[in-house]
Amino acid sequence: MRASIRLGRIAGIDIGVHYSWFAVMALVSWSLAEQLFPREFAGWSQVTYWATGVVVALMLFASVLVHELAHSMVALARGFRVDGITLFILGGVSNLRAEARHPRDEFAISVVGPLTSVLLAGLLGLVLLAFREDVEPYASVWFLGEVTVDNSPAAALVWYLAQINLVLAAFNLVPAFPLDGGRVLRSILWGLTGSFRKATSVATRGGQAFGLLAIGLGALLVVGAGNLGGLWLALIGWFLHSAATGARRESRSRSGLARVKVREAMDAHPATIGPEATISDAVFEHFVGRRARSLPVFEGPTLVGIITLSDISVVPRELWGSARVGDRMTPAPLVHVSPDDDVSYVVGLLARHGINQAPVLEGGRLVGLVSSAHAIMALQSRGDLLVG
Repeated sequence: MRASIRLGRIAGIDIGVHYSWFAVMALVSWSLAEQLFPREFAGWSQVTYWATGVVVALMLFASVLVHELAHSMVALARGFRVDGITLFILGGVSNLRAEARHPRDEFAISVVGPLTSVLLAGLLGLVLLAFREDVEPYASVWFLGEVTVDNSPAAALVWYLAQINLVLAAFNLVPAFPLDGGRVLRSILWGLTGSFRKATSVATRGGQAFGLLAIGLGALLVVGAGNLGGLWLALIGWFLHSAATGARRESRSRSGLARVKVREAMDAHPATIGPEATISDAVFEHFVGRRARSLPVFEGPTLVGIITLSDISVVPRELWGSARVGDRMTPAPLVHVSPDDDVSYVVGLLARHGINQAPVLEGGRLVGLVSSAHAIMALQSRGDLLVG
């Protein structure tokens, strides 16, 4: 899910909204202003109902954003790249560049979101106590027992957000992939079995089953009871089922990757260049002449860096004859792999660091160069690329 409109950055993370977010923003505002608040908080003007509804809807999505930021901050702390956070029709999603490579990473990244929502609900519940009303009851707060609050818009805002954050946490803890609970379940099963594929299979089956159940219940509400809210439940079910099915397909592809070693996919005789060579030498002798996309840079027997097409693309053409490779390369130490690593590890490593290739080192000696394209070609030659 990519952002349609970029809002800005928080802690270095791009924040954006998808166009579908505006539809649900309008729907939430309408349902609060026309249904929920008039029922729970009597005597307000229509303008007050709508103003409070819009503000609360915005704060609801702020809560979702905090939930997603918690995921992203833990991911960053564990060395993962986060492309951004997108708010969309069903809430929010953190766009991590790569999957977790260890069960403990997935567990920590997944569980922190619901825990953050529970913490928000608890803090808002404490604030809600300031709006206690012991004379005339309004809006009983079910997770605080018999506590009731006064009839002000401020109380309505805190009351609704406290409860919706608790609902958000509970819903996300359902053990159905790709919900947080499904990812937590996968991390636990992964740790117990040592098999990412088996853990993903169980968690995604749960996601598919829960999605179908939500679709069925939604249809029953619409057809049997005439409740249009069932359409929303069915939409959530469709999203969960589709995402879980996609994750199963991706897991099958990853299991194919795991059977291929880097030595089977790498270029064992990559072209190299020295740091004193010019950009013009690199372009015409290697990038054009040999159709290379990257060149390890050696000074004598020592690997000192790597230069890629991306590095050269920012050099003005008129400077190619004078600019040195050593001034434009990415210097060592470089992200590198071993010839005995799985290609699945390489694909994740390249994605996590936002690069397209890595040198293959054995005993500190360059024995090849591997790229995402090499990985795909190796799978195709083996007949392991699963697309269905």
